[in-house]
Amino acid sequence: MKRFLSFLFVVFLAAGYACAQDPAAIPDDSFYEQTQRQRFPVFGMFKETYFVTGIPANTSSIDKHNADVRFQVSLALRIARIDNVDILGTYTETGVWHVYDTSSPLVENAFNPGLCVYWYVNPKLDMMFGGDHMSNGYINERSRSVNKAFVGAIYSPDEHLSLGGKVWYGYYEHIPGLTHYFIRRGYMAAWATYKAFGNRLNFTALVNPSNTFKNYNLEFNLSYRLSDKGTFLPAVFAQFRSGYCETLVNFNKYESHFRVGFSLELKHGYNSSIH
Repeated sequence: MKRFLSFLFVVFLAAGYACAQDPAAIPDDSFYEQTQRQRFPVFGMFKETYFVTGIPANTSSIDKHNADVRFQVSLALRIARIDNVDILGTYTETGVWHVYDTSSPLVENAFNPGLCVYWYVNPKLDMMFGGDHMSNGYINERSRSVNKAFVGAIYSPDEHLSLGGKVWYGYYEHIPGLTHYFIRRGYMAAWATYKAFGNRLNFTALVNPSNTFKNYNLEFNLSYRLSDKGTFLPAVFAQFRSGYCETLVNFNKYESHFRVGFSLELKHGYNSSIH
């Protein structure tokens, strides 16, 4: 199954390059600024891309064994554009790394290819449909692999605020113990993103309830762009996460972390609004 999904993702990439439109057909910066809209480029970022380091917030004992690094790289390739619909091949990779510990072990590196149909309904409402696969690449008892089909929406009442939500159906692949993953992960998430100072400052708050709404996974991201020139813009990035499912391998363990570092953003990107 993993080999098939990897092959399918490569096909998506190849198809995207084959179907890519002429650059002249892509709206220029004046179009973006006049309409406050973003159509995905042929190739760009999908979710937030960052590299942060920090400490646990749920313990008073902080040392080299629990301070860590978290990173995420998220990319999207536009496979096709049909009127106000973009079809995207997506790839997100997330890792947690105990870089300060002896031998600097990697706790997990999760690979998350997918397909997303992004529909620009009107100037204030976008919708997305798709599916993705996530695996940590381990074997035997540490192997974790889940699949999801999702539908979501992003409502932007003005240029400063975006409100998003997503629901999904997920299943696991023959992994002992992973039957409880969606008890912790639940089946929905909601978030709000506020942008200020010409989109240089971005703040996102996300809540992801468990399937019984007794526990909540929380995430808060704050970034400030160091430059407003260019396409890919560096930013100072801070993140607070609290809850379960920090990693697939430790999905059933409650964790809380505060981390700081840097991120890379698209000048006209939705990467701080999609989760």
